[in-house]
Amino acid sequence: MLAGAAWGADTYADLFQQAAAYSQHGEYAKAIDKYKAALAMHPGAPEALNNLAVMYYETRQYAEALDTAGEVWEQHPELRSAALIAGMAAVQCNRPSEAIRPLERLLGEDPSNRDALLALASAHLALKDFEAAAEAWEREVQLKPDDSKAWYGLAICYETMAEEASRKLSKMPGGGGYSKRLLGEYLQSIGDAKLAQEAFGQENAAESNAEAAKQYELARKLADKSRNAFEQFVNLAPDSWQAALFLGDVDRQHGDLTSALKHYKAAARAQPEDAAPLLGLGTAYWELGEFDQATASLHHALQLNPKSQQAIFELANIAVRRHQDAEAIPLLKQYLAGQPDALAAHADLGRAYFHLKQYKDAEPELAKAAEADESGDIHYELSIALRKLGRAEEADEALKQSSAIREAQLKKAQRLRANE
Repeated sequence: MLAGAAWGADTYADLFQQAAAYSQHGEYAKAIDKYKAALAMHPGAPEALNNLAVMYYETRQYAEALDTAGEVWEQHPELRSAALIAGMAAVQCNRPSEAIRPLERLLGEDPSNRDALLALASAHLALKDFEAAAEAWEREVQLKPDDSKAWYGLAICYETMAEEASRKLSKMPGGGGYSKRLLGEYLQSIGDAKLAQEAFGQENAAESNAEAAKQYELARKLADKSRNAFEQFVNLAPDSWQAALFLGDVDRQHGDLTSALKHYKAAARAQPEDAAPLLGLGTAYWELGEFDQATASLHHALQLNPKSQQAIFELANIAVRRHQDAEAIPLLKQYLAGQPDALAAHADLGRAYFHLKQYKDAEPELAKAAEADESGDIHYELSIALRKLGRAEEADEALKQSSAIREAQLKKAQRLRANE
C-alpha cells in the first residue's frame, strides 16, 4: 500500500510522490487521480501538469494529453516531455498543424530525439507536406540507419513526390518524350526489357525543352530515392506487413498477379485495419478480371479509407464494364472532383453515358479522353455520339481517327511478333 502523510490531509508533495509511484507500477488511472488531486492544491504546477499529460497519453486520452501539455510546454522549455507529448498527442488527435511548433521546439534543443522526429514526419505527412516529412525521416535514418519505420515513411514520401513530379512532367509542353523515357527507365529497372524498349522507342527527343528536362531529372531522382528507401526497408523488416505490401506491389508491376495476391493477403491478415493491403488485393483482382473478388476488397478498403481515390476509380471502372452505368456515374464524378485531369475516368464517364444513350453528356467526356485513345475505341464511340447529335462531319473525322489508331496498333503488334 502506498503511504500518504502520517497524519491529516496529504500534502502536495505526498500526492505527487504517490502519483509517481503509481506511474512506476503502471497504474496510470490511479496516478491520474493523484496528479489531479495535487493540482487541486497547486493549480498550474508545471511538473504535475507535465506528468499528468504523460499519463493521459499512456492511457490514450490524447485530447486530454494535448490540452494538459499545452499548458506547460511554451512556458517551461526545460520540461521537454511536455513538448513531445503535445506534438505526439496532436498527431493522434488528427490535429497535425498543432504538432509542428512543440516538436520543432524540442528538436531545436534535442535534435536526435527519435520520437519527436517520427511524430514531426507524421504531422507533415498528414498535412500532405511530403517534402518536409521526407526531411524529418531523412534526419532520422542518418542518425539511425537501421530504423525501418523511418525508411518506410521515407519511401512513401518519395513515391508520392515522384508520382506528382511525373504527372506534372506529362502535362508540360515537351514533356511527352521525357515521360516515355521515364517509363522506359522504370520498366528496365524492374526487369521488363521488352516493354522498356517499346517505351524508349516512343520517346520523341524533338519535343524536349529545358523546363521539361529539369522536371524529368527531378522525377527520375525522386523515383530512384523511393526505390532505394523501399529496398532498405524490406532488408531491415522482411517479415513486416509493409514489406509484404511492397512485395505485392512489385509482383503486380511485374505482372505476377498470383504472387502479388499471396503477398497482399499476408499483409491484410497481419494488418486488417489498414486499407492499403485490401486496395492491393482489389487492384490485383481487377487486373485479373475477377470483378466479384475485386469489388468485395475495394468496398472493404473504402470502408477503412473513404477518401481512397484508387478504390473509387476501380469500383467505377468495374461498374462500367458490367454496364452498371447508373452506379458508376456518381463514383466517377466523385473521382473527377479530385482528379479533374484523369483521362481514363473521363473515358469511363463518357462510356457510362454512352451506354445509357445520353449522347449529349457522353460527347464532351469522350472528347476529353480522346487524346489518350490507344485502341481506337474512344474515337469510335465518340463518332457514334456525334452522329446521334447531328454533327456528321465531326463524326466522320472521329471515325477516321479511330481507323488510323487501330491500323497503327495492328502494325505495332505485327512488328512485336516479328521481333519475337
